[in-house]
Amino acid sequence: MNVSRLSLLISQAEIALPETGRIAVYRARPDSDFSALTVERTQFANSFRPFHDRLAAAGFDTVAEIAGEFALSLVEITRSKTETLGLIAKALAATSVGGLVFVDGAKTDGIESALKHCRSLLPIEGSFAKSHGKLFWMTRPNMLPAELDEWIKQSDFRANAAGFITAPGMFSPDKIDTGSALLAAHFDDKLRGRVADLGAGWGWLAAQTLALESVSQIDLYEAEATALTAARLNLTDPRAHFFWTDVAAMPAGAEYDQVIANPPFHQGRAAEPAIGIDFIGKAADILKPKGQFWLVANRQLPYEAALQICFGHVKPLQETPHFKIYLASKPRVGSARKAAQDRAISGR
Repeated sequence: MNVSRLSLLISQAEIALPETGRIAVYRARPDSDFSALTVERTQFANSFRPFHDRLAAAGFDTVAEIAGEFALSLVEITRSKTETLGLIAKALAATSVGGLVFVDGAKTDGIESALKHCRSLLPIEGSFAKSHGKLFWMTRPNMLPAELDEWIKQSDFRANAAGFITAPGMFSPDKIDTGSALLAAHFDDKLRGRVADLGAGWGWLAAQTLALESVSQIDLYEAEATALTAARLNLTDPRAHFFWTDVAAMPAGAEYDQVIANPPFHQGRAAEPAIGIDFIGKAADILKPKGQFWLVANRQLPYEAALQICFGHVKPLQETPHFKIYLASKPRVGSARKAAQDRAISGR
């Protein structure tokens, strides 16, 4: 509940919000307390589709990226220092002269580092620490320090060592993920027809898939809009199609010959196996009866039971100290999956 620190300051009459003008919240989280803000004139931005959709469902004016000028801005920091500094620089640029820019976050996500960097360029008007986090704020000066341009530049899209366009904050932006490389090593002409890439990221796995002439189409499904933008820049093959979506919210329907996935396994710091389990179920939902599912997963994640429930045949392709590669076929849906789940629960 990060914004509750701002709520406390306002309730204690330590800070007064402007009575007019628009308010911007960068990387707004749907579990935050926004009661301190005048919601009717606040724009909430989050490019992560599940969070974006939850904010929109709550009735907030929600966008993937902030645009325009604001009387006040709030940045909720991310785990990427480079991305956070870029957001702060953008917030300062978008805020009217004399307006306040708040920066809020947990200690474990790097709020002290953000404060240190901001203090090196601008006076800090105040700070407030509570609940293992901190809120600090600055006044937007008439002239912004030139260093802020570099913060924005460093957070923008650029080519990584492999020549792919990425940006800070997305999954493995600086190099090809080891798990993805292990999975792609197993691709052959059995990977054919219409393919879905679940959690496609910036498109490296899709690029390896498109190297196969046996593939007629690949649909990239990705929840992070910035990663999907990078994928569009990286893949110019007309067989590639792009969808900004929450995989868990995808409709069922037997459309694909093949599904590939390197699922995310956390949204915060703790592992969340349920995300990958949702991917497994969705893969079975969208595969044709003779379709196949190619999966890489961190070795410690408990995916075997979900694979056995959702597929009639599961073949381990490779196991390393850190990863497991699977090829699953005979997808189960409806009553067949329910029966497999009941058998798993009863131990039969």
